Amino acid sequence: MMKFDPVAAMNLDDLKRVNRLWSRIYPYIASQILDAFQKDSGQVLELGPFSGGISVEMARRCPGLHVTIADPSSQVLDYLDEEIKSAGLSEKINTRKSAFSPLVFTDLRFDLVISRGVYFFLDEEGNLFREILRVLKKGGMAFVGGGFGKDVPAALMDEISDESRVLNDRLGRKRVSVTALEQIFVRAGLSGNSRIVEEGGLWVTVKK
Repeated sequence: MMKFDPVAAMNLDDLKRVNRLWSRIYPYIASQILDAFQKDSGQVLELGPFSGGISVEMARRCPGLHVTIADPSSQVLDYLDEEIKSAGLSEKINTRKSAFSPLVFTDLRFDLVISRGVYFFLDEEGNLFREILRVLKKGGMAFVGGGFGKDVPAALMDEISDESRVLNDRLGRKRVSVTALEQIFVRAGLSGNSRIVEEGGLWVTVKK
């Protein structure tokens, strides 16, 4: 039986709409990630179809960051390549086709791994988290999950929340509880490396 691919099933027009809708949110998430990362240079991996907005913002603020965006869909990557080119950041951000598990990258490759919308394609066995830990350098960290970010003005959240909810449901959003996440950590063998952050959503930090 062919395994269901949640990214391949996404409607590209809906994906573009939700990313445009979130364009004013991404700077706040970028700030939260950079505050946690505490570095302004290094190799960054952003995973998934909701990539681009955060990476663009981070690359603009920190020229020492070099970003690779990975996703299994060629169609999504073509769209993201256009967005990166429009932002004038093709020298700082590149794309690479990859399954989420296994990732195509070698061990100890990245200083930071990020993903907003990771719950759309998170597997219950914890394979993705294991892969994230594998590609992290020693001393590296991951910041993945979902939410608006901790410092987003309430008025801005209210402005986009209804449309965002509809689009995300159409794209196949999965709701994940804290308890379910903790169980995934156990299966992945990451209980000692991971921490749940509930400021501005439901996020996970993984440190190596």
